[in-house]
Amino acid sequence: MRTVFRYFENFFFRAFNFSGRATPLEYWCVMPLIWIAIFALLPGDAAEFWSFLLVQQVPPLNPLYYDSILIFVLTIIPRLSLTVRRLHDSGKSGKWAKLPFIAIFSGITLALGIGSALLTSSIAGNEAVLGFAVLGAIVMGSAESAWDGIFAAAAAANAMGWDVIWATLSDMTGSMPKPQLGEGAGNLAQSVKSDPGIGIPAILVMTLMVCTPVVSALLHLMFMLAPTKQEADSLGGLLDPAPMRKTGGPSASGNKRHDPLQSYACLFERNPEQVAALKVKQKQELKDLYRTRVLGQG
Repeated sequence: MRTVFRYFENFFFRAFNFSGRATPLEYWCVMPLIWIAIFALLPGDAAEFWSFLLVQQVPPLNPLYYDSILIFVLTIIPRLSLTVRRLHDSGKSGKWAKLPFIAIFSGITLALGIGSALLTSSIAGNEAVLGFAVLGAIVMGSAESAWDGIFAAAAAANAMGWDVIWATLSDMTGSMPKPQLGEGAGNLAQSVKSDPGIGIPAILVMTLMVCTPVVSALLHLMFMLAPTKQEADSLGGLLDPAPMRKTGGPSASGNKRHDPLQSYACLFERNPEQVAALKVKQKQELKDLYRTRVLGQG
């Protein structure tokens, strides 16, 4: 447990330190717990937001009001610096810290593209989708403001019940036409044969859209799991293999164990005059104690 506390101490006190190293154990002791805390608080924040809508009150629009978003925002820089130090420790440049952002944004782009394509191809013949679209248009069109429409939609959803909503959504997705991959591949191959100047770039773009989020996520995971490498970093400087706040094990100066409170010693430093006065005071206290306890003098 002391090791875990030490890693969290590094996480917060070295939040703006983008140099040095972080071992795989330090990264995997801290980062999963941070994300678990964020996702554990997310349902409570969503329930609180929904409770405001049900009583027709505008929820707090300040993102920092919600605990999950607050923790996410406060730990952005410490998480980024820890990732950079972990990359340095594995012998990689800190520029690879952009991989999670690439994976997230490319994944969102891919999901939106697939969703819009499926919705466009099926909305004309899907009565459930058309019903929801008409209901949404009626609610939003008859409302005096956007929040009135949102309040009305929340009240309607609460009256219907989540079981009915999920059943309707399942019916919608079930009635959508299944994508014909073989037919699509055949059409794409035919277009490439007829016009290679257009077909080949389209294939490259589709391949990049599909592969980018997966490859980025796998590369990031591989770098975070990579073992420590005692070598020069991308900037040409040797990195300190020992954590800044390491409390045990061998150090560069020898095998002497490091006191975890040594970093705070500057708060208690005294000048020579204060040290001399403290020694005189301690001697006087010892003399007074000897007189009262041993000699019995008042």
